[in-house]
Amino acid sequence: MAGRICCGLIPHLEVARRPELGGRPAVVGRTDGRVLAASPEAAAAGVQPGLTLRQAEALCPAAAIVDADPVATSRLADRIAIELTELAPAVEVRHDGRVWLDLAGLPLPAHALAEARRRLRALAGTEPRLGLAAGPFAASLAAARARPGRLLRVEDVRAFLGPLPVTELPGLDAEQLERLDLLGLRTLGAVAALGPRQLESQLGRAGRTAVLLARGEEPLPLTPWRPLLVTGARCQLEPPVEDREALLFVARRLCGDLAAELGLHGAGARKLRVRLGVEGGEPEDRESTVRHPLSSAAELFGLVSSWLREWQPAAPITEVSIELPELESAGRRQLRLWMGGDGSAEEVEAALERLQERHGREVALSIRRLLVASAIPRQRYRMEPA
Repeated sequence: MAGRICCGLIPHLEVARRPELGGRPAVVGRTDGRVLAASPEAAAAGVQPGLTLRQAEALCPAAAIVDADPVATSRLADRIAIELTELAPAVEVRHDGRVWLDLAGLPLPAHALAEARRRLRALAGTEPRLGLAAGPFAASLAAARARPGRLLRVEDVRAFLGPLPVTELPGLDAEQLERLDLLGLRTLGAVAALGPRQLESQLGRAGRTAVLLARGEEPLPLTPWRPLLVTGARCQLEPPVEDREALLFVARRLCGDLAAELGLHGAGARKLRVRLGVEGGEPEDRESTVRHPLSSAAELFGLVSSWLREWQPAAPITEVSIELPELESAGRRQLRLWMGGDGSAEEVEAALERLQERHGREVALSIRRLLVASAIPRQRYRMEPA
């Protein structure tokens, strides 16, 4: 089967998000006092995830030890996913630094690969290793064996996997790996020669999965990144507010917070709901599904403020809540700029500038009139960068 899954391998995101540690030995510690991740320099000294921090210090005394920050790391994972979702229909990003793109059906997969490499390099601060194979498992092993900035393409999956050690199989604990060793199964080729049921009887379901992976049958599909399913912001008002301008001020701030969150996840809102809590009464709601997803603070506040200006609450307002119950990827939102002329001139110009920054000025051409009356067609007009 032709390769369609690309794996880009970069340092663990806890390391990649700290550019100040570039080129230095560094260790990221978990809250339980063990190593979560190590920079390439610390790994070269023998530091591996799971060791205690004291063991890591003994192996690499010069290493800087920093605490993990799961929130910041998740934000970097989202940034990477947002960037790469523009290139491929399905993208999976893991905190350990493995990033997969499904290139199936793309008209220009080579362009997507080159652009993915460039974006990963910009986000991680280092050249990614790239692997291309029929599935995620083989692609990740290929990436681990590629040189920095280079692509290793796997044509014959069984031949590539065969000599690799069984320790490459995911999901097996130390006891299961010891069982494989006792059975004389030390390479993926040896595991692939068994029937799935044979190893399942020894290791349970993990044994069956191991055989299928060793055969290159890829039973573990990608888990594509998706933007948030729902998000919202609210503000309690004490004392209750009756002044409409004060209410609009609060709503503008909430819309700004929501727009920042949408930008972080590369999402746009297809549905918007506003709820006002009123003193001594039931909350009052307004809800609308919009034709085009909203993602900026101005777009969100434009709709919310139009409601608030005409709203006549029954009592002073005690709480303002803005919810976005239906989101979609912002990548799809860009399509509307070129359909039916319903995007503003500013939006179109901004989109064109982004395209030219990424792909060069020649990505979009405009027609310039020359000798319109000429009998030779190529003398009448000339194509120039827009």
